[in-house]
Amino acid sequence: MKNIMLSIILCLGICCGFAQYSMDDQIYDYIDAYKDLAMQEMELYKVPASITLAQAIYSSKAGSNKVAKEANNHFGIMCHTSEWTGETFYETDNRSSDYCYRKYKSVAESYRDHSLFISQRSRYVKLFYFPITDYKSWANGLKEAGYSANPRYADTLISIIEKYYLMHYDRKVAQKMGDTEALQSVAEPKPERITETPSAPATKPVAVSEPEKAVQEPVSVPTPQPVVETKPAPAPEPKKDETPVTPPAKAEPQPTEAAVPAPEKVNGRNVFILDPYAVPFKEAYYPYTSRPVYENNKTKFIIAKAGDTYQKLATSMQMSEKNLRLYNDVYDESEPIEDEVIYLEMKSTKSPVEHHKLAEGDTYRYIAQRYGVQLKIIIKRNSGSLSNYAIGDSICIGCK
Repeated sequence: MKNIMLSIILCLGICCGFAQYSMDDQIYDYIDAYKDLAMQEMELYKVPASITLAQAIYSSKAGSNKVAKEANNHFGIMCHTSEWTGETFYETDNRSSDYCYRKYKSVAESYRDHSLFISQRSRYVKLFYFPITDYKSWANGLKEAGYSANPRYADTLISIIEKYYLMHYDRKVAQKMGDTEALQSVAEPKPERITETPSAPATKPVAVSEPEKAVQEPVSVPTPQPVVETKPAPAPEPKKDETPVTPPAKAEPQPTEAAVPAPEKVNGRNVFILDPYAVPFKEAYYPYTSRPVYENNKTKFIIAKAGDTYQKLATSMQMSEKNLRLYNDVYDESEPIEDEVIYLEMKSTKSPVEHHKLAEGDTYRYIAQRYGVQLKIIIKRNSGSLSNYAIGDSICIGCK
């Protein structure tokens, strides 16, 4: 009888141990399956891959819960009927009391909607001022912005990220993007183990019964809830050296001619170049880049770095190369040069500056780029080629 009881106890222990290992292994399999998708979304929308993966692991129990399996919803994002027009999903037939979840055609569609959900809501604007490798600030920022009602939400995400070394994927993307500032601003922690090959770990993984319980003991983590955004805490006053999230109501005056450098001839063409360390324009918010973005004549622009191409910039800014070239009046095969102003949207048709005094080497394109006015408008307001004008003549910019 004792032998029988001993056998039963041993079997139960083995089964429990196997179940523990199986769940942990499932998380590694999940990471292996979706890490590339998370990194791709990070490149496009600048939401850290570590945050995306940790949120998905927590919300979907590594893709194993009903909402993930039947609705391809890996982030527990609810319908928000005022803005969601796609398919919906309820866990039971009782629609009056059940949560309404968004239903997707694929997991990739769920990941894309998560990227849009974070990047297009004003309550998450502050997050995009953090380095894309700073997963701790992102996790705490999500909690402060009211992403989850779980009081331990930030700790849970950080614990999952550090346990499975998900920050490694943030650094891979930052390195690919050439974001040296992000790589230097947050030191890379030493991993306990590398998860590049999660399906075949070098050592037996630490047992975890549920993904949402990744916070180290004695902290207990409640079962993940659907994404029901709570009212965020009041935003702290920005420090003097920080750029405010909300731009000032009163527009700042445009820089005077003396504040803007003269054109420089580079590679046989005139371009508008700025010193990236002394930009005479106010900063602006743009959700798809961690680079500094500025505004000239109500038009957003960045300053090109060495090695930039229109194709690379267009991909990272979520637009076509054709449109980016159009915004900057580039109709040949030329590429940006270092420190050149690159507009991210169509330039204005108006300008508070009425005239420009023609200087040696000026071209219509340089003038258009300098004042943030469409090239065709500059040409239309001035008769004939610039060769018909002399140095010192006034060129119409915003005059009528």
